[in-house]
Amino acid sequence: MRVVKPSEKILTKMLGIIKKRPGIRPREINRLLGRGHSASLRNTLIQQGLVRKDKRGNGECDTIL
Repeated sequence: MRVVKPSEKILTKMLGIIKKRPGIRPREINRLLGRGHSASLRNTLIQQGLVRKDKRGNGECDTIL
């Protein structure tokens, strides 16, 4: 049986949220996950090539690839 790290569970939840709501803003992701800060987790998804960060207007949003 594979042991799942807590950060992997959060990354999976985050990816699911972004899939359901492409273009979601980081602040909304934090609110839905109940976290104050998720930049390092989002950067992990970006580095893995699963998510792209787009700059739209004055803000940024996450888009699933």
